[in-house]
Amino acid sequence: MYLRHVFPSVKRLILPRVQVNSKTIDQSIYRTLAHAHKNKLEISEVRRAPTEEADDENGLKAVVETAAARKAREKAEWDRLSFIEKIVKKFFPSQINSIAILIIAGVGYVIYEQVKNDYEIKHTFSNGSCPNFKFKEEQLLERRTLLDQLIKIVTPVPDKLVSSYYIVLGEHGSGKSTLIRQAAREVGPGVVYVDVPSNVEKFGFAFARAIRFNFKEHIRLSTWIESKMFGSPPDDGKEASWERVLQTFEKYALNYKKKYGSVPVLIFDSCDSLANKDPKMLEILQDTAKTAIDDSAWITVFITSVGNAPEQMEGRSSITRASSFIEISDLTKDEVMTYLIEKRGLSKEMAQSIHDLFGGRMKSLQNAASKLDSGVPFEAIRRSTLQDTARRIEKIKCRATTQEQTFLFNVLCGLLNQPELTVDQLIELESDVIVRQKILDELRNETLLIRSASTGSFIYHSQAIRVCVEEYYKDKCLHCNAKGM
Repeated sequence: MYLRHVFPSVKRLILPRVQVNSKTIDQSIYRTLAHAHKNKLEISEVRRAPTEEADDENGLKAVVETAAARKAREKAEWDRLSFIEKIVKKFFPSQINSIAILIIAGVGYVIYEQVKNDYEIKHTFSNGSCPNFKFKEEQLLERRTLLDQLIKIVTPVPDKLVSSYYIVLGEHGSGKSTLIRQAAREVGPGVVYVDVPSNVEKFGFAFARAIRFNFKEHIRLSTWIESKMFGSPPDDGKEASWERVLQTFEKYALNYKKKYGSVPVLIFDSCDSLANKDPKMLEILQDTAKTAIDDSAWITVFITSVGNAPEQMEGRSSITRASSFIEISDLTKDEVMTYLIEKRGLSKEMAQSIHDLFGGRMKSLQNAASKLDSGVPFEAIRRSTLQDTARRIEKIKCRATTQEQTFLFNVLCGLLNQPELTVDQLIELESDVIVRQKILDELRNETLLIRSASTGSFIYHSQAIRVCVEEYYKDKCLHCNAKGM
């Protein structure tokens, strides 16, 4: 700006002493001004650049007009700004505008996540949470007696009526998960269904998904800004734990109880995964279920297969607040025929053949009917099933001593003549506790035998195992019968 004011004086001092062309002097001084006021030159070149024919005044006038045009442009831009943008631009230096915007955006984001998370969890409690069936609903067989019993235990009740939590068990594939989902969907509000994944490390995410819980519900603004500026995750893996979800469930369960006057129901399905892979987690959930009953906070329902889970849960002190085991049995023959003929469209003869092989095991019936629909002949299904069972028996046999093999077939063949073997009968068959325990453990691990939760006796895992023993090991069984079995 100073050079612009002294420009006429400089020109008057130079002209009397040096006889040069005035246009040359104008261009020289203009280049000096251009170097000192680069921004003005760029604008003036766009709008009006001085030419070689322009005189002194015209050159100066071009620069003055450019400044005025710039002011007009800046004023127009200011008028277009919103009220908030004007405040930010006026009171904050330009170099920290981006930080201010980031903070405002962060506050808005955090508030949004918290409000959204609160709404979605409350909506889940108010409407219930249960996934769809894993097959077509028109193929669903109604087992009204069992269904009514399950509906009764998963219906939210006033806190004065809360007395115990429940353990529902049944053979793998007996249809217990289908029944509990059907009951939960019929009850609706106040029922939260959690399907425990086979990978128990993902249990926290499965629990969170069931109640629509977002692990960002308590995210701090500083953590969010750090994640945006430096790329660090706003939630490390340590925070995404099932304990956090359980704490949140407890909070909203009390809110539901206060609002509706009844306690919600929390269902954990497939708990045998926890018993096999993370027993400590199952212990904590069982203790929490007992505490929830003591506080009348919510009712917990555990769904599990017969095996390790009920035995583990039965051996703990918190079992005192559990109701008696609710067993889901296999289908009766009439139910099997109804399902295969009416729901799956099979002939009566084919339905009878499937029942003879698989009995009333729901999952096996579904798989067999689906294979028949896809064109697999029944004989191939039967052969494959029996060969798979024989392979598991041979697997135990090849690792057993002569004494252990004798006990193995005494057990398998003994169950052909009676529905179950008691502990006393097993001791009579083999007095050596090491041999007895080894073979029984292997039979259970290979899903050939199971232990009844109600009687403690050992029975075949499925009808197909009985058929396999009858057809593939007749000579062994005759030998056992000759010994008095």
